[in-house]
Amino acid sequence: MTDRSTFEMKQNKIERAKTLLLPYDFREKLESLDLSDLNEETRFYLKNYGIYNIKLNPEKFMLRMRIAGGRVSRKILHVLADTAQRYKLELLITARAQLELHGLAADNVLEVWELLQKTDITTLQTLTDNFRNIVTDPYDGLEKNSQIETYAMIEQMQNIFLNRREWMGMLPRKFNTAICGTQSTHVSFFSNDLFFGLAEKDGMQGFNLYLGGKNSETAQHADMFVLPEDVPLMFEAVARAYRKYGLRGSRSKTRLYHLLEEIGLEVFAARIAEFYPKKISKGGTLQIQKNAPSAYRELKNGTYGYCCQSRFGVLDIKVLKAVLAYAEKEALALRIGTDQNLYLLGLKEKRVPFETIKGASNITACAGSHYCALSLWDVKSDVSYLPLEKIEKYQIQIGFSGCLKGCGRHHHADIGLVGLRTNVFGETQQAARVFIGGIYSRCGSPARLIFPVVPLIYLKGLIEAVIEEFENSGENDFEAFSLHRLAPLSSGFVMLWFLSKLYLKGEIILEHIPEEKLYHQLRQQPGFPLFDEDEMYVKSIDAMKHALWDDVSAIHTS
Repeated sequence: MTDRSTFEMKQNKIERAKTLLLPYDFREKLESLDLSDLNEETRFYLKNYGIYNIKLNPEKFMLRMRIAGGRVSRKILHVLADTAQRYKLELLITARAQLELHGLAADNVLEVWELLQKTDITTLQTLTDNFRNIVTDPYDGLEKNSQIETYAMIEQMQNIFLNRREWMGMLPRKFNTAICGTQSTHVSFFSNDLFFGLAEKDGMQGFNLYLGGKNSETAQHADMFVLPEDVPLMFEAVARAYRKYGLRGSRSKTRLYHLLEEIGLEVFAARIAEFYPKKISKGGTLQIQKNAPSAYRELKNGTYGYCCQSRFGVLDIKVLKAVLAYAEKEALALRIGTDQNLYLLGLKEKRVPFETIKGASNITACAGSHYCALSLWDVKSDVSYLPLEKIEKYQIQIGFSGCLKGCGRHHHADIGLVGLRTNVFGETQQAARVFIGGIYSRCGSPARLIFPVVPLIYLKGLIEAVIEEFENSGENDFEAFSLHRLAPLSSGFVMLWFLSKLYLKGEIILEHIPEEKLYHQLRQQPGFPLFDEDEMYVKSIDAMKHALWDDVSAIHTS
């Protein structure tokens, strides 16, 4: 392991700024700031207060609100809906069950920020080097198989760092935390830096620890078991270990994942023990199972929960006000899910006066180019290029990111999409990187990059071919299909196979046999492009891609 003094010598410029002015102390400068002329350092400090602005789009600002455990009151939603209408803003749900106000400018962002603080809506530490919103299952404590209610623990964990001088902005990088005490859930939590997963050991229920997840990686089992009453203690121990030993050099290499890569999980476990006041127990048996999303869910008390779907993260203000009016009339509670939807709780029957949106429960989407200058797609509109009916029918999970930052969690999905532009197939056009096969509902593996570039106009046909293969497999869900049928095959062959389905236009079925035999079968197909010395199928793949997608005229007529 590298000595701490070496880390300090190699600190990035944000870390050097923190030594001169703590983010907590920056609040004294807020009122006197010229928000029309910001530098990178000032933007970092503003992020600690939930105020987002980037140099690519300096005239636009966003505010992000922290919603602990996704539990939100009708009062808060009313305030946000009224604020959005008054200032002509847009309201979005994030994949961490938070809320964002978009469309702010330098002349009104601090005014709105102050208004929110006065109504007990906190934006603190929702961005940059902080503990982000702590998330859980939207039916936490209410569903029939909810074994341990986690919200009180979430509040205790949040109280450790929120609005605390020693913690605000002082982590090496952002840190995502999740906890789930529900046995059967439609939510995946293994993309978090720290995940407390429901587990059993020696007849007692508690939580296993999983560490080191991020947008492109799955958290690892840390072989630690924690009783419910000890969760806040363990959270603080992990937090202090990461703050003390975390890497602070290149900003792209400072997440917990990178520290674990460098020193190993066992060494970091020893670092955690330095701050944990009790004996650490070995891990138990994970109790969480995958459950498909559904519109209604029966709750413990005989009432029902309802998933009121947003438009892939966008909350229409008129619709939101109608939902709030109905919730008040029926005395319903509300929660926000990491699936970017709003949940109504306490329904007496399975009926609501709202329509659902196709595929909204199955697609996690980033903000998109309409809201984020980094995105290469208008994600909310570009879902029209997906076969939404089939996605919903088979409960296939889609991660939809406008850029490689991965806010749509494309690695933690059955099929992941990342926006780009390309001239590989002719004129410059919108295209997608396509990832397939995430094992995300357990301590598994991220989806693999299968297609580096697919023109957007051909994306629907490709995904339909992938889903058709799943239909023929006999597997219960797509994740099982990925584990049993795709995982044993190389990424190159998976790409070759699905291109062949499109190119040959015949019915070929992915049998459960070795890759070599499948390749032999493909070579026997009439019309398959054969090449001598075609290592890793590169020449065949290239020939089929260009035969299928070199069609500039289609771009102009689509």
